[in-house]
Parts: sequence; C-alpha cells; structure tokens
Amino acid sequence: MTTTPPRPEINPAIGALLQSARDFLTHEHTLFSTLGLKPLLIGRGQMRFSFDTPASYDDGDGNVHGGFLTIVNDSIMGLTVFTTLEEFKPIATVNLRTDYIEPLKCGTRAVCTCDCYAIVDEIAFVKAEIRTENDSTLIATGSAAFMVGTRGPSKVSRL
Repeated sequence: MTTTPPRPEINPAIGALLQSARDFLTHEHTLFSTLGLKPLLIGRGQMRFSFDTPASYDDGDGNVHGGFLTIVNDSIMGLTVFTTLEEFKPIATVNLRTDYIEPLKCGTRAVCTCDCYAIVDEIAFVKAEIRTENDSTLIATGSAAFMVGTRGPSKVSRL
C-alpha cells in the first residue's frame, strides 16, 4: 500500500488572499453570494466547496443549466491554483472543459472538488468534479489550464 505524501502548507500570504476571496464570494459577489457557498477543504492544490443550485439557473426542464456548472468549476479551479503559489500572481483561464454526466435538479446541494495537479512552464493544470452532496452522484467533471503570471491590460496599443 502506498500513501500520498502530505502537501506542504499554503503560503500564509496566499491564505490571507484566499480568506478575502472567500469573504467576497460568500457575501458580495452577485452570483456566488446566492449559493450558500461553504468551504469544506482548502489545502495546497486542493479545494472543496458545497453550494446551492437555485431555481434561477433552471435550464427549462427543472435542471441546473450547464453554463452555471461551468462557471462554478472555472471559479473554484482558479482559486485552487492560488493555493499552490508561493506569492500572488495573476492567473487567466486558457483552456476549460466541462463534461456533463448527469442532470442536476435545481434545489439540490452539490459539492465541487478541485485538484491542481501540476504547474509546468507557468501553466497550471486543474481537474474538478461536481457531485451531489447527499449521495455523491457524479454530475460533471472539468479540466482547465491556467496561465500563471499574466500581465494586466496593455496601456499601449499593439497595432
């Protein structure tokens, strides 16, 4: 039997940033403040949040719209990247995929689990799963690549 070695702790400065981000998302963000977002795990390269699925994101058949699940995946995967960094650097999603396995009824509480499993040449690779909270039914999976250390908007035209 092999055991996974423990991951090093999150850099305290990044931890403070994540605390601020969590507070913003749960209390002020237009979308996430409506989800009853609850952190279940915040570790180096790992995150797990539970969230509500309000009827306002209904796809017309009583299920949660797939775009909503993609937004949740992308956002929590991005936060997961920050847990791996030694210092704050801006990031940007450069590749994002969501595979929908089962429909999720509106009103069902769900859990998004993310793992940042590699950073190579300033590209972070993350995978995610969304499952129902009550019985762990797999709803969707996701994968993404994030550029680490992106520059802000250019002040000079490139034309």
